[in-house]
Amino acid sequence: MNFRRAFLAGVVGGLVMTIIMALVRATMMPQANPEMMLGTMTGSEASTTTWVMGLVIHLILSGMIALVYALGFEYVMHRAGVLIGLGFAIIHIFIGGIVMGMMPMMHPMIPEKMMPPGAFMSGMGMMGTGLFVLEHLIYGAIVGTMYKPVHGELGTRVEA
Repeated sequence: MNFRRAFLAGVVGGLVMTIIMALVRATMMPQANPEMMLGTMTGSEASTTTWVMGLVIHLILSGMIALVYALGFEYVMHRAGVLIGLGFAIIHIFIGGIVMGMMPMMHPMIPEKMMPPGAFMSGMGMMGTGLFVLEHLIYGAIVGTMYKPVHGELGTRVEA
């Protein structure tokens, strides 16, 4: 398994998710801010510093999740690519959606100071749920594409 490639793919996927969310926040859903939610989990008030902390946490988690994807690419599917990444993203969507629904139990500021995101970001309406699903599909496609290939031409491992 290529740990560096997997982690980097996850960080890139997480960064793309952050960029998409920032664009959505700028145009139509100002309350959608996963980085701020992660950064304020320590109980710190919302600020630029807590947003940056949340971004770092998000990118590290994204890299770690991509390691799980890579395990699946290597040992379950024996290949990687955009379609395989999308398949793994469906599993990721269900797990992540459930975790989002549990956020009020884990976050000290929800619901007193921050809006609860709801399972699959349902607290932000259909657009929030659609965005949650779309972002995770994009993440899976990026990780599958960047991690590829698992094996070379004659079944030899590719470690580049």
